[in-house]
Amino acid sequence: MERINPIEMEQMRALITAFPGQMQRAWEIVQGTPIDFGGWTPKQALILGMGGSGISGVIASKMLADASPIPIQANSDYGVPAWTGEETLVVACSYSGNTEETLMALNSARERGARVVAITSGGQLGEWCDQYDWPSVRIPGGEPPRSQFGYAFTSVMHVLYAAGLVPEATYESFGHVAEHLLSNQTNAMERAEALANLVEGRSVLLYADAAQEGLIIRWRQQLNENSKLLCSHHVFPEMNHNELVGWEGGDETYVALMLQTPEDHPRTRIRMDVCMEIFQAQGADVVVVEGDGENGILRFFDLVHVGDWLSLLLAERSQVDPVDIKNIDHLKDALSKIP
Repeated sequence: MERINPIEMEQMRALITAFPGQMQRAWEIVQGTPIDFGGWTPKQALILGMGGSGISGVIASKMLADASPIPIQANSDYGVPAWTGEETLVVACSYSGNTEETLMALNSARERGARVVAITSGGQLGEWCDQYDWPSVRIPGGEPPRSQFGYAFTSVMHVLYAAGLVPEATYESFGHVAEHLLSNQTNAMERAEALANLVEGRSVLLYADAAQEGLIIRWRQQLNENSKLLCSHHVFPEMNHNELVGWEGGDETYVALMLQTPEDHPRTRIRMDVCMEIFQAQGADVVVVEGDGENGILRFFDLVHVGDWLSLLLAERSQVDPVDIKNIDHLKDALSKIP
């Protein structure tokens, strides 16, 4: 495992500290980037992206499931669904603009006549926007994509809002996120520190209501990349039909983090309560993690921030480099040698 690089450790700490400012700048960028569909209304929306760019699509599709008048699907693969066509809005999100899977899926969508909007800092995707006259939201480049979540997710929601898929109140809440995160940052760090004390050196299992799956995937990705940890996530109520039985093999080496929100289904909350008793009976520690804020958007971003801080703190304690992604770099190098 790559040992700590003090410069890169400070780089990641600075990026996480600056997340409130990133949200402010993201809001300013989208307010200055109008997206006009000229009265066109899509029949479905497909959000292309991988990793730190793709998570925005997963979260948006879950967050808007009960609000959007049309289906929204995240797509993290080389291809696109068979239904992709002229009535499909395709949002291509690639921070670098050079993500292999996203570009191949986008090319397939283009050939099918889909309406495309891009979110990128440049690269091949930026060139395609110029070539095909696609509207785009251009975001600052040069940083690890996972650290630029605020730009990506705000931009995705901006495009979907322009297509009439995001409620006004939800969209306007993004303009208040920066202030909330800044005023609550010390509290978020303290909660992350308490979590780090509990989970350090143990196997982490992340759980949430199905509607919050994108959020716990974000936590898992941050622990994977920043902390260099293997961990898993699952959602309620689905885990009650499979993973719950696996808990017969659980023990004190595990810790379950249960992310909860006021929006969780009431029956799901009951299931969580019962399952937490089962986990504890096996010797595991269980911690309920809740967001701070007066509405769902503010609570969501608060939880994102807590998860980011947790991943950094665990990296610092383990003395691993939170920026390094040498395994991904090795994979990309190998792929580049194969046509």
